[in-house]
Amino acid sequence: MKPRTVKTRLSPAQRLVVVVMDILILAELTFCMYRGSAAPESMAAEFLRLYVPMLLVTVVAARLALRRLRSPEPDPEAAPESAAGAAAP
Repeated sequence: MKPRTVKTRLSPAQRLVVVVMDILILAELTFCMYRGSAAPESMAAEFLRLYVPMLLVTVVAARLALRRLRSPEPDPEAAPESAAGAAAP
């Protein structure tokens, strides 16, 4: 299997989003386990009822933030024109 090459690394703002997302996911997990332990007979149902929506909101919000903070990609149409213009005499 060919290893994937990384074209761009995360910017500091994107790294911050990832760190905050990780902390939020751990906090959500802790909170949901705590709330679920209050009623041991329905712990699984209570945990899933609380954790899944919280997790989805956190992951979707982080993905949107990462997408918004990414650096602009170079225009693929501009590269061939500049290369063709440089090759012409």
